[in-house]
Amino acid sequence: MQEKVIKIEQRLQEQGRILLFPIDEGLALLAPAGVGLAMQAAVAGIILGLVSYVLWKRIKGDGGLERILALTYWYLPAELSPMKSWPDSAVTMWRG
Repeated sequence: MQEKVIKIEQRLQEQGRILLFPIDEGLALLAPAGVGLAMQAAVAGIILGLVSYVLWKRIKGDGGLERILALTYWYLPAELSPMKSWPDSAVTMWRG
């Protein structure tokens, strides 16, 4: 008998990457550096890119982007939240 072998990709949850960095960290590093290069202020752009990268890593922490989305859901008012279709997080008890 011939067995059917099903291969499951092991890295479905991995983020895309820019160079060696995840996309969000790469943008925090390379966007200011690119703007600095375009405005002929390469040193200032690179320094600003490094600072924004370190700040983004500190804000993001261990939880990643999921943690930041959860924080915006729980702590921003519903009017300012990017997730307008989600139920209001200020409601403590729903009655059915």
